Amino acid sequence: MDTAIKNIFYPKTISVVGASSKEKSIGYEILKSIKNYGYTGNVFPVNPKADEILGFKCWKSILDIEEKIDLAIIVVPKKFVDESIDLLIRKDVQAIILITAGFKETGEEGAGNEKKLLHKIKESNARMIGPNCMGVINTLDSIRLNATFVAEYPQKGGIAFLSQSGALGAAVLNSLRETDIRFAHFISIGNKADVNEIELLKFWLNDDNIKIITFYLESFENGIELLRSYSKSGNKKPLIILKAGKTEAGMKAASSHTGALSSDEKLTDSLLKQFGVIRVDTISEMFNTAKGFENFPMPRDNKVAVVTNAGGPAILAVDKIEERNLVLADLSSNTKNKLKEIVHPEGSLNNPIDLLPGGSPEIYKKTNEILLLDDNVDAVISIFVEPVMVDAMSVVESVNTIKSSKPIFQVCMPLPEFWEEYSNSSERRIPIFKNPEDPAIIISNILQYEKNKREKRIFSKPFISQLSNSGIAEFLDQNEVFDLCKQYGIPLVKSLTVNPKNIANINIDFPLVIKGQSKNVVHKSDLNAVKLNIKNDTEIKKAVDEINNSFVKAGFELDEILIQQFVKTKHELLVGGYRDTSFGPIVMFGSGGKYVEYLDDTQIRSAYLTGKDLDEIIDETKIGRIIKGVRGEDRVDINKLKMIIMGISSMMLDHEEIFEIDLNPIIIDDQNNYIAVDIRIKSIKPT
Repeated sequence: MDTAIKNIFYPKTISVVGASSKEKSIGYEILKSIKNYGYTGNVFPVNPKADEILGFKCWKSILDIEEKIDLAIIVVPKKFVDESIDLLIRKDVQAIILITAGFKETGEEGAGNEKKLLHKIKESNARMIGPNCMGVINTLDSIRLNATFVAEYPQKGGIAFLSQSGALGAAVLNSLRETDIRFAHFISIGNKADVNEIELLKFWLNDDNIKIITFYLESFENGIELLRSYSKSGNKKPLIILKAGKTEAGMKAASSHTGALSSDEKLTDSLLKQFGVIRVDTISEMFNTAKGFENFPMPRDNKVAVVTNAGGPAILAVDKIEERNLVLADLSSNTKNKLKEIVHPEGSLNNPIDLLPGGSPEIYKKTNEILLLDDNVDAVISIFVEPVMVDAMSVVESVNTIKSSKPIFQVCMPLPEFWEEYSNSSERRIPIFKNPEDPAIIISNILQYEKNKREKRIFSKPFISQLSNSGIAEFLDQNEVFDLCKQYGIPLVKSLTVNPKNIANINIDFPLVIKGQSKNVVHKSDLNAVKLNIKNDTEIKKAVDEINNSFVKAGFELDEILIQQFVKTKHELLVGGYRDTSFGPIVMFGSGGKYVEYLDDTQIRSAYLTGKDLDEIIDETKIGRIIKGVRGEDRVDINKLKMIIMGISSMMLDHEEIFEIDLNPIIIDDQNNYIAVDIRIKSIKPT
């Protein structure tokens, strides 16, 4: 466990460098929070102009403090930051939180100053959070640390929350009385110049006080290392990420179909799901899901029963159940017979069970108990809309008394005063949700985590020979392409390349396909440079002349002619790969051909594939489902397709200098053979 990072959350001594006696200043408010939250260690404020602040003795300089300092929190104006860092290094302080802003986030000059600070930190072997952050919280009774400038004080729980945005972190903390979120740790990392989400993930995965890990991120510095670290842990704790904005890390090399079709959002969605990370859309979903893990039993499967006293909210719940790939449980006849004894005759015994507005606390409790005993039910969503004649608190507390190995997620839509009453008076304080859609989302996220937790992924691949290239990004010539494809088991159409000025001695049977080739032309069909079903020598000459004229008119030079055996096409597929600067080697599969961008039928995954990944990347495309056999179609050999995708994956993993591969199309012919007829590989030496 990293000692410096441990000292950030578990310090025995803290120095606030820039502590202030001026109320409402950050230096004052942080010191006030440390005091009022009941920090159990020793505090050493540094202020050369004050003798004491808030009852703490002040020190003129960090060097005047004789005790060892575990954690220093810097809140001085930007012009004094450099000097403060120097003094902390001399004092051998290993853990630093730099609250002060005005660095990388302000532009080029600020980025330069931040880089200089980071160099000092690295040279001293210290670790730094920030700059431009808002501090740290540890609610553990033995620490009681709140070193932030937010007024609210969180209650103890099992959630660790990392926020890249200080303002968003503050907004979450300010809502604690309303949301009842309970933290173990909170940290704002700001510009993450030094310590980033990867190191904090590793720390929390090994901290027994943390049960669930939540991140709000605006960028991934090294996405593949984050996923690798999480996967290597066996996904032993739920990791929930709210990713805002679009990354700038993507290669965005649109020089192939593969590069053009992979947006940052699609990449982030696909890879987080692939590695078992729960990606959420809102702050509410993130913490509702965390509450689900912390406070409820795990559902065994996806069969859900819904109890309600109002039709509309139940419909919303059912819609979300279906949207999130859950199912309404098929209740047993025994369950329905038991329900018939307590449900109003005008209510509904079918799932969702409608108790009507008069449903009492006793009926709610008995109904939930009966449903939980049904083997066809894995979880219950109990919805209560408060009418005049039934008290919300009584219903909720009645259901809270039920003990079961299956989860009951209560949704309450009460009068406004209910929430304060529940927070102050509930005997068990089990989380209650405000929207009927929330429980289905939570159940779905929990099941996704449980499903992916069992996946084993191998990250090591041997690195083999470098390809010949000049060190500049360029497409490989066809001979290199063909050699690579043969090495990785890619089925190739019979082909040869010739000089466009010397078309002779073609040793391929007619009919042929003639293609114009240039390193500067991405899509040959846009230049009418693909001629199909060529039947004799005369047609060859005509095709080459037309292709050459098209290149000349478009301002390109025709490098070579690719001649291939004509293959009758039944289906066209795309298999590709590219290298993202944050998430590493990526593979793609989907519908191919010249309309590939318009069909938009592709899926992407990290090249670190498992068998489950291969199944999903195929099954989640329309073409993948088609070639498995629909409407009387012959089913093709899917295992051969998996071998092709794995071949591209291995090529990307083995050759770090390859950063783009495009097999478009791979044709499935009328004999259901796979044949790659158009292949482009772009390469550059590693830097």
